[in-house]
Amino acid sequence: MNIMFIPVLVSIAFFLRIGLIMTGMLKGPILRTFEKYGGDEELYYPLPALFLWSGVLVISLTALLVESASIFLPTGLPGLGLLMLAFLARNHPEFAREHPDIFLHYPRWYHQLRGRTSRYERRRLSYMWLWLPRRLRLIYNGSDRAFNQWADLVIMASMRYDEEDPSLWRENPPENYETVYSEPG
Repeated sequence: MNIMFIPVLVSIAFFLRIGLIMTGMLKGPILRTFEKYGGDEELYYPLPALFLWSGVLVISLTALLVESASIFLPTGLPGLGLLMLAFLARNHPEFAREHPDIFLHYPRWYHQLRGRTSRYERRRLSYMWLWLPRRLRLIYNGSDRAFNQWADLVIMASMRYDEEDPSLWRENPPENYETVYSEPG
């Protein structure tokens, strides 16, 4: 077996991982970004990893073809260009924050969760996700409906009833507070 198959297989595996995250079938890496206390809330930013693994794939496929078929392909430079783009995307995420419609695409469950929860609740969800057994995480990864039900249970368990005024139950109530937490009428 040729040693150049290893980087090809690794880069394909990481491409699959990024694909699972962006389609909503792997929720852990996005939930991990909610764990941080203080400062600005981090966003899951897959672009540097996408550029990195595409550069590794191009360079390793080029080396594999040169070695096995004795064909010279000038694709080493585009591979190095992708690696440089990965470096730039990693060091300058503010460009993606300025253009979120282009660079920051997330699954539907993320937008729903972000719209109905405060930062405190998302942090609580993130830490509760770590306590779940692997099999249950697999179930929630595969089913957005089951994940949303679990998230609602965690949110209800973590609500703070310190005050009489419901608007003080959270630091920052979500935009659709009235529609989500109102009594049916």
